Amino acid sequence: MEYNEEQFKRSSNMKAMLMWLVINIVLTGAYFLELAKGARTVSYIVAFCFFCWAPFIIGAVALKVRGMGTKLYREIISIGYMLFFAFVVLTTTTNLTFTYIFPVVSLLILYKSRNMLIRLGITNMLILTASLIITIVQGKMDANTITSFEIQVAATALCYMSYILSINHLNQSEGAMLGSVQSNLDRVVKTIEQVKDASTAVVDGVTVVRELADENREGANNVVRSMDDLTSNNAVLHDKTDSSLDMTQKINNQVENVAGLIQEMVVLMEGSVNNAKASTQELADVVASTNEMAQLSAEVEAILKEFKNEFNMVKEETGTITQITSQTNLLALNASIEAARAGEAGKGFAVVADEIRNLSSGTQASSNSIMDALANLEQTSDKMTASITKTIELINLTLEKVNQVNRSVNSITQDTMKLGENIQVVDSAMREVEDSNKNMVDNMQQVSDVMALMTESIHEADETTRAMRSKYEETSRNVINIEMVVGKLIEELGAGGFMGIDDVQPDMYMSVVEGKGNTKVEYKTRVRGVEDGAIIVDELKSGGREIELSKGKSYNLEVVVDNGMYYWENIKISEKKDGGYRLLVEGNPKVMNRRKHARMPLKNSCTLKLRTTDKVFTGSMVNISAGGFAFATTAKEFSDIRGSMVNVAINDFALLNGKTIDGMIIRISDNDGQYILGCRMLEDSQEIDDYVKANYKED
Repeated sequence: MEYNEEQFKRSSNMKAMLMWLVINIVLTGAYFLELAKGARTVSYIVAFCFFCWAPFIIGAVALKVRGMGTKLYREIISIGYMLFFAFVVLTTTTNLTFTYIFPVVSLLILYKSRNMLIRLGITNMLILTASLIITIVQGKMDANTITSFEIQVAATALCYMSYILSINHLNQSEGAMLGSVQSNLDRVVKTIEQVKDASTAVVDGVTVVRELADENREGANNVVRSMDDLTSNNAVLHDKTDSSLDMTQKINNQVENVAGLIQEMVVLMEGSVNNAKASTQELADVVASTNEMAQLSAEVEAILKEFKNEFNMVKEETGTITQITSQTNLLALNASIEAARAGEAGKGFAVVADEIRNLSSGTQASSNSIMDALANLEQTSDKMTASITKTIELINLTLEKVNQVNRSVNSITQDTMKLGENIQVVDSAMREVEDSNKNMVDNMQQVSDVMALMTESIHEADETTRAMRSKYEETSRNVINIEMVVGKLIEELGAGGFMGIDDVQPDMYMSVVEGKGNTKVEYKTRVRGVEDGAIIVDELKSGGREIELSKGKSYNLEVVVDNGMYYWENIKISEKKDGGYRLLVEGNPKVMNRRKHARMPLKNSCTLKLRTTDKVFTGSMVNISAGGFAFATTAKEFSDIRGSMVNVAINDFALLNGKTIDGMIIRISDNDGQYILGCRMLEDSQEIDDYVKANYKED
């Protein structure tokens, strides 16, 4: 029989209640007989029934409200029945009423509570003492009363001493036995725990082996396919190699022709360099001559400026002569007038005046002629100055262009020299290419020979890979058999009571199932914690609808624990005052091994986040299934974190539509700095399972 403390508490309370009921029925019947005989009054019987049945009813109500296993019930028995006993003893003169207490006290030995019996014994003695005091007060004290009191006290004390000694002996015996059993049980439990841990480790290990085998099988299939492609491509490569060998020979011939042309170009470039050097020298002479012409033009311009200045001075002097002529003419006129006034005396002076006027007129005419000539000379000078200025501008422009041409010729000369040097380098390179081509022809012949060997090796590797793939099938069958055996062992360990609520940890996925068949409703949630033999959750929802608790409904509980599913039937659910629900489970769960699912290769990029840090990492998916997934990353933080939780967001994966998946890391392999991690999801995903079945078919 399986030990269940709660069940034994219920059984003890049930037996105590039944015994109490029997005692009350017997005593009530006896007192009603006394009422019929006229020995008791109705009022006494009413008081008797109250003290007899009121505590019993209170106890029954307590069992109903607090549960059949409540510890309160034994306190109600001890207090309630002691009150009834006090009523009977204090209201009855019969010396045998003190024995009413013994059936109940004997029954209370069921609880094996030494302290409770001591309290009852002291209370019992006080009641007997109170009865004796009442008898003395009533004046009914005699030798028989004293003897009866002594017998009652002695019998009661001896009974309680026997009860207490018996309980002590039972507790000591039970303690020694339990100590021995506990010692053995501890060893057994320790061994079972080791077996359980080993089984879990074996399951994890087998899961890892199976996942790696699946991945290796996929790799082997890829290798076989690659070998097939490589074999066909190798034949093509062999043909291409032969063709390349022919083309290399042609290239070699062309290279020899190009080398000859390059040699001719070298000779021509050398002539061009010499011509460019000669042209440069001649252009330098032209530049020097042009510079000299520019200097002479500058000197002519200076002379013209000086001539213009002298011309202006002559023009000014001619102006002065004109003014003097005008004044002389005026003086001659005045002299003529004065000679006319003088008469005969002035005739000689008049002749002189006429001559002076004639001279002035001639001077005026000459001056006008000079001015006309100077005007013509000025126009000619201006035209000459403009022409020379234009000539100087053209010479300067020509000089600038000649300088530019000089720079261009220098640049051409330098480029030509550099081109000559480069052609020399190309010539050397072509000679090397010619040598290399000859070597390449030899190498291509060797490559052709090696390709023949490679073809043979690829054929052998293909046969080996196919043999490995066939061996994988046998390995896979054995791994599945091991999984089944270990899974069965875990289920048997669960049936044996070695797996229980202590294995349930916060954040584990769980489901509360209401009803069966078509009326079945599943409420999914996560574990908040475990306290006092109950699982605490924050919410119980199905499709956004909160659970509606009812005493008439039956609820079952499923909790995903590592590779197993713990299953409890007929659990009790109550709401907590601080929010959430309290799920009370009884006994040990049934344990079922989690179903395995096909894994589909996946190449999507992903982002990773560990619960221990807010840092986000990048990686790429390897595969995915309804119960787990694998990914690769170069982040060193993932080098040794087995047992840690990781949150993964798969990029460009329409199925999840932006949702993330959680998993526990159970394997890590280091591929030259790239870490490949396998994870077990906290619960199976039917959505992913349907997707894999629809989009992936295993070879």
